[in-house]
Amino acid sequence: MYVDMHIHTCFSDGTQTPEEVVEAAKSKGISIISVCDHNNIGAYDGLKLACTASGVTLIQGVELIVEWDSKDLHLLAYNFDSKNEEMLALIGRGQTEFDQEGINVIKNMQKDYPNVSVAEYSAYEKPAGRGGWKTINYLYDLGICDDLLDDGMKYHKKYGGNMKFDDIEKACEIIRSAGGVAVLAHPGIYWYEDELVDRLNKLLSIGIGGLECYYPVHNESFTAKCIDFCKTNGLCITGGCDGHGKFAQDVRGVFCDIGVLKIDVSLLNLNGIA
Repeated sequence: MYVDMHIHTCFSDGTQTPEEVVEAAKSKGISIISVCDHNNIGAYDGLKLACTASGVTLIQGVELIVEWDSKDLHLLAYNFDSKNEEMLALIGRGQTEFDQEGINVIKNMQKDYPNVSVAEYSAYEKPAGRGGWKTINYLYDLGICDDLLDDGMKYHKKYGGNMKFDDIEKACEIIRSAGGVAVLAHPGIYWYEDELVDRLNKLLSIGIGGLECYYPVHNESFTAKCIDFCKTNGLCITGGCDGHGKFAQDVRGVFCDIGVLKIDVSLLNLNGIA
């Protein structure tokens, strides 16, 4: 019984509709999925219907950016009450930061790019199914950036950079109070293997409930170290492929898409999640 607990739809920066995600998962023999869109759970109405029709088990999820030790980390929240007001506020604050960052980027670019306009950007709608973020899509359609990922992101870095997210400890507390489990996403994106345990030990007291141990970028040794840490400390063990459809399929030279890893549910510890 295969699992993919980290998938994105067109409700954030993916290219696929909820129905297309379920169809893709089903075609690859995946029986359990979780969509973890960035600061958005809007896909879940369509997901519930599609999963019921296809016989795929669905776990509630969302991906949040949180701050810890002057660094932005990604946190996957699972199995939370989607009507919990504090949880919805946490998700909303993250989206507000992204939205405001986009406006700030365009505002700051106006002095260097006469064809860029905050008013035009505010009225702009990202093309359905293209993937990526609104800001980069807008710049791409103006011919300013050549692609929707690497080239586009350099404008965010140059003209933005003022986003402030919830502290990780506060976010974990809110997730727990909503009945959910906070799982640190793709630790291999942040740290090398020789520094992993030291960083994770510092996060233990904050309220992390699990690690995304299985991830396309993680090698066998890194994955084993994550699993060992979880087993030693009673944390959940999860895994996902971070699929965005046709967008952002290359992560550090590794192909990421739904089901690229065959993660059997027997390899995981989903206590409190499913």
